[in-house]
Amino acid sequence: MIRFPRFLLLAALIFSVPAFSTAAEKRPNVVWIVSEDNSVHYLKHFFLGGAETPAIDKLAAHGLTFDHAFSNGAVCSVARTTLATACYGPRIGTQFHRRYSMAPMPDGLRMFPAYLRDAGYYTTNNSKTDYNATPGDEVWDDSSGQASWRNRSDKAQPFFHMASHAESHEGRLHFSREAFNNEKTQHDPADVQLADYFPDTPLFRYTHARYLDCMSTIDDIVADTVAKLEADGLLEDTFIFYFGDHGGVLPRGKGYIYESGLHVPLVVRVPENFKHLVDRELDSRVEGHVEFVDFGPTVLQLAGVDVPEQVDGKPFLGAGISATEVDARDESFGYADRFDEKYEFIRSLRKGRFQYIRHYQPWLPDGLQNNYRYKTLAFTEWRELFNAGELIGPQAEFFKAKPIELLFDCEADPHQVKNLADDPAHAKTLATLRGRLTEKLKALPDLSFYPESMLMSDAMTNPVAFGQNQKAEIAELVDLANLALGPFTQAKAGIATAIDSIQPVKRYWAAMVCSAFGDEAAEFAPQFMSIVTDDKPIVRVRAAEFLGILGKIDPQIALTEVVNTTLDDPVVITEALNSIVYFQDCATPAYPLDVTTLKPGSAGGDIDDRMNYLKGDPYPAKPAKGNNKSRNKAKK
Repeated sequence: MIRFPRFLLLAALIFSVPAFSTAAEKRPNVVWIVSEDNSVHYLKHFFLGGAETPAIDKLAAHGLTFDHAFSNGAVCSVARTTLATACYGPRIGTQFHRRYSMAPMPDGLRMFPAYLRDAGYYTTNNSKTDYNATPGDEVWDDSSGQASWRNRSDKAQPFFHMASHAESHEGRLHFSREAFNNEKTQHDPADVQLADYFPDTPLFRYTHARYLDCMSTIDDIVADTVAKLEADGLLEDTFIFYFGDHGGVLPRGKGYIYESGLHVPLVVRVPENFKHLVDRELDSRVEGHVEFVDFGPTVLQLAGVDVPEQVDGKPFLGAGISATEVDARDESFGYADRFDEKYEFIRSLRKGRFQYIRHYQPWLPDGLQNNYRYKTLAFTEWRELFNAGELIGPQAEFFKAKPIELLFDCEADPHQVKNLADDPAHAKTLATLRGRLTEKLKALPDLSFYPESMLMSDAMTNPVAFGQNQKAEIAELVDLANLALGPFTQAKAGIATAIDSIQPVKRYWAAMVCSAFGDEAAEFAPQFMSIVTDDKPIVRVRAAEFLGILGKIDPQIALTEVVNTTLDDPVVITEALNSIVYFQDCATPAYPLDVTTLKPGSAGGDIDDRMNYLKGDPYPAKPAKGNNKSRNKAKK
């Protein structure tokens, strides 16, 4: 046996262990290029009639195209928080855009880039955050307009870089009538393929063409980012994700839970040096469903970092992730709650080729006033045409009450204008998706079965713990809400029990279910005549809605009282103002309102927005700096 001196053995061990920089080079970089507010419908790579995007196509040729990628929320702060947390918003209290209260991160969980930092990654964000959850200080090495992988001191350090690009943001369509008349677009408006639900007008065609121009700009940004990575010698060490942050941005896109609001483009370029982390051939299309909760876990998996157990998502790329397993995934979950001042409560489940949508407030039309949406001229024109009686069929549905359930075949009907929920041929599919969604809502559990005002007062110190403590009651509320799906004769007993409940939230849901039934539930009007003076303001709001739908009272009187007598609770006031606008603009018959009688007990962004609209000036001149009481509107 040959023996070596100890100092030689020690030297051999020292020089055989890679330095940090050498080890780091064996881990991939990841870059996210995020285009704001665009669904698959605006890129030819995904949808007929979309813009040509040669740079994105080039990414796909050296990577993967995901044909079924979905945002879970249809608006920016909700979608961005879902990406950062890898958690479903209604489970952790981040589902409202924008938050009245920042939700704490679930106990023991951090936003996913923090785990990359722990593992030695340089993490940068350029530059939007706009989260609905408290991020913590450890998420980013740099989050600013100057953030870049190029700023790291050790050029061998692996990095994760996220850049959001507003060149495709909704605000790009807030052009003036003068611009419409005088500014030409690169894409010819005569050639655009409008969605089946849009009126075919010069303004809609121009708006669509102008947005296709935005997508061409995004493609140039993708090309520029790739060129920078290539110039730095990093291209073949870097996974590049290009995706939209939710749908949009023409009317019925952003802020709506249809495919146009949730189905996003996703292309991932796979670097040569890390092809072994991907169980697929390059230049292939992925059929499996992936959603935003999966994106962060996927980056962690690619980086070789453990995925926290508390997240809802699961990786779709990385070591040990089978293409067969990913292709078997066929579900995605969507949620829509408050969008600034406009309230909704809608859930969706996409399974295979079908999307199921459940409206919990079906009397509210999609076209209910939302100030920021209506800054787009096409939105306003659409409503004017409806009010003038010039629309029929799918083009008119946006401004009408909604069916309580929708079922769409997204492949046969990509613009989702043919509701199959009442088609006997699809009864089995409807029942399957309805049941699957019910299971999902109970399993989370979904906090939105409490109105936002109740969550603000009772849940936001620890939303996850609140949800777990109330899980059994939330399941009861899901079942109570589902009474609206069956015949009224079968729902009556459950409604009667809920009306008499000592729990305000059950009285709340009794009113919601009765409003969904409308005239069928008129026999319960006497009970609600007393509930309209309930000690819980939000229950009074729902009782007034039901009685107003029946024509038993002028709901504006009861709703105005809630607005004027609720002090220091802007959430309740915002909830009540939503109903006031509905009854003024959308109810049949309408209930006019003397706006001078409204004297809100609180102020704030959403209250100001509603009040400005009711006064006839949704966007008045801004007050002098330092006097603006509005909640943050700067990061639309």
